[in-house]
Amino acid sequence: MAIAISASTPTEEADSPVHPAYDPTPSIPRLLTELVQEEFWTRYATIRGDNTFTPDYTADRKRTALLLRAVIADLVALAAPDDAQHAADAAAAANALRRADWQMTLPAQAARDWLRGQYQRHLEDNDPHPPNCPGGCSGAGFVVEPVIWQNDGGPVHEEPMACHRGEEDDPHAADCAGCHGTGKTYDAEFSEYSVCDRYTPDPAYEPVPAHHDDPWVSTATGHFDESPF
Repeated sequence: MAIAISASTPTEEADSPVHPAYDPTPSIPRLLTELVQEEFWTRYATIRGDNTFTPDYTADRKRTALLLRAVIADLVALAAPDDAQHAADAAAAANALRRADWQMTLPAQAARDWLRGQYQRHLEDNDPHPPNCPGGCSGAGFVVEPVIWQNDGGPVHEEPMACHRGEEDDPHAADCAGCHGTGKTYDAEFSEYSVCDRYTPDPAYEPVPAHHDDPWVSTATGHFDESPF
């Protein structure tokens, strides 16, 4: 039986929606934090060698570490689509996870597609973090934190926020269009501050010019430097 395959025209390809591999795109610094912690607990549980950590706990930590390592490699490959070595590294990392799951290896692109589905399942898991997570989420992957403050700093409203495993939020630089480096945005109508949820660099930002007549102001940053004495 012959199967007819209709080739899509360039116009059809251009009009078709483009689905990102990860939506939203994970933060590689956060993935590295999680990877290091997962590998630490895996090694610590293995070295300790007693009944404090169950075999299931150790296996979960090892698998999550392999998953995060593969996702990082896949993100690097996506950032450099013309680099064949990055793509091969991502596929190899994905197949390492498959071998840990006692599954057969797949060709490069199929392995990376499978990996993305596994990461989505990880995000949707009821307990994406270890039960002894340093962030205090008890495995839930989120913690309740204040997101709105009064002028005097008193919390007004709290919401579930992503658990950062005990690490502080990455600071926003002064060129952030939302908060200008403070980490908070001001609502003049309610006289309240809200957390700035995303660092968005402003392309039109210009640093404050340094006062050249002041010996304690850096000409590079425009801020006061400590005395060298």
